[in-house]
Amino acid sequence: MRRYFPAALLLIWVLGLIWPAGEANALSCARQPSVNEEFARSTVVFHGKAVGERKNGATTFEVTEAWKGVASDKIDVQVSNMWMPVQQGEAYLVYAAQQNGVLTAYLCGRTALWEQGRADTASFPSISVTPEGSPAAPWSLTVAGAVVALIFAVLLARLMIARRRDPKRK
Repeated sequence: MRRYFPAALLLIWVLGLIWPAGEANALSCARQPSVNEEFARSTVVFHGKAVGERKNGATTFEVTEAWKGVASDKIDVQVSNMWMPVQQGEAYLVYAAQQNGVLTAYLCGRTALWEQGRADTASFPSISVTPEGSPAAPWSLTVAGAVVALIFAVLLARLMIARRRDPKRK
């Protein structure tokens, strides 16, 4: 059994090298979503001016342009004041989604002052093309890694069997 220990360790090491690792972030804000990701996950996307604040903390926006999901010229959105204070009278590019029945801008999303976010509008898709539930890691890498690991295991097993059968090696 001791003879196979180094080979087993080598196999585990090779598998660790070829197996695709998932994405890991210390905070959900470590990686800002791309424009297409943010657009796809949002219920509403619009350019609007902050014109008021509701008692529940939501900001009322007067919509200037809408790209997704806006049905009226005024809309209330819950925007976190912790990361981005909303200034009344300022124009914003807002991405928001329904959360517990309230339109809410993502805490670490792309909602920004209009001057900072207007470049996003150049790459807005005409329709959302990101399918829901798409895998985090490409399956082709996982399948390729499994095939390479299987070939390596078969070759290693054949080598061990050949060494065991060779009478000169004992």
